[in-house]
Amino acid sequence: MRAQERIDHRGHGFNGEGSRPLPPGVSGAKILIVDDEPANLQKLRRTFVNRYQVLAAGSGAQALELLQQNEDIAVVIADQRMPDMTGVDLLRRTTVLLPHAIRIILTGYTDVDVLVEAINTCKVYRYIVKPWDPPDLLMTVERGLEARTLVLENERFRRELIRRERLARELEIAREIQRYILPPECPRVGGYEMAVEYHPAREVGGDLYDFHWEPSTGLLQLVIGDVSGKSIPAALYGAVFSGQMRSLFAHPRPPSEMLAFLNASLIAGYRVSNYIAVCVLLLDSVGGRMQLANGGMPFPYLVRDGDVSQVAWGGVPLGLLEGESYLETEILLREGDTLVLISDGVTDAQRPDGEMYGFERFEESLRRSVAHSMEACVRSLYQEVSDFIRTAEIHDDITIVGLRRTA
Repeated sequence: MRAQERIDHRGHGFNGEGSRPLPPGVSGAKILIVDDEPANLQKLRRTFVNRYQVLAAGSGAQALELLQQNEDIAVVIADQRMPDMTGVDLLRRTTVLLPHAIRIILTGYTDVDVLVEAINTCKVYRYIVKPWDPPDLLMTVERGLEARTLVLENERFRRELIRRERLARELEIAREIQRYILPPECPRVGGYEMAVEYHPAREVGGDLYDFHWEPSTGLLQLVIGDVSGKSIPAALYGAVFSGQMRSLFAHPRPPSEMLAFLNASLIAGYRVSNYIAVCVLLLDSVGGRMQLANGGMPFPYLVRDGDVSQVAWGGVPLGLLEGESYLETEILLREGDTLVLISDGVTDAQRPDGEMYGFERFEESLRRSVAHSMEACVRSLYQEVSDFIRTAEIHDDITIVGLRRTA
């Protein structure tokens, strides 16, 4: 070349010093130009140089090699009449390799049959008769690329829509599994009231609760748990734990032994990063004597004669330490006593400004709500948390379980 090639604001390829060149290394879409005439190939190159990445081929065979090596070609411009294959034949082969490419045919004569074939079999974007005007060809390519971008965006949107629909179906399946695992209602135990409020932070939650009531022995087993993490992974881990817990319900044992057994089982069988905090109660409904073991859950609340206190008995969550042992404490539930168990999503609930609900607010709410029926009490406890956070997103599952001795 006699001087550096440049592109003016209209897209002409020209030589001269009167216009500032585009910065070196600027790359746009990749264009493949194919023509067996060197002069035409040079003219095409000058039309797009510095604006797009240009690949050039002097034959259909050479073009096919470049197509195999460059799967990101956005535009293919081919001469119709070439010795080894026609432009239509070449472009037809690109429809599989490059389904979204912009295809343009250049020809020295107008042939209606060729035009129809190109449109019907090659997905040709334009059919241009030689000699072409470089600015017009450049504009045609730019409009074609805009159309291609729109097609690709629509394709991405369609794939995302399919992905979300599949995820929605999977979440619905997970919700159904969780509905099956979580008891639909509390057991009816003579002389006692029970109620639950459960609100997952996402479509499915990591909190869990379960009961087992055996009228023949008068024993009630109650479990509340909180799996680390959220959504489907936490729910699946909780489902595994719930299955193991239910297998133990048939043969009641002290809560401390249950936690030790479940901890060993989780560590031995499931090498995952999740762990689970669990509180287990075993109540002799006849005498009101309750055994409690706690592996990492918030301390339960006991309301007696209007006074609110915590049963300060804790332990390590399950699935963390091998060989961990658990201790238990005894509580004698008297007539009128209320025991409330919560997950940490209650006290950790936050307002939009980051202020947490906290233990003091929960205790004050419990004092106000305990005079109601057990069902109304736990509903009121949740409602006050919900009113506190206002429009803020729930970041952790909320579970509240209430048990009251009425006789």
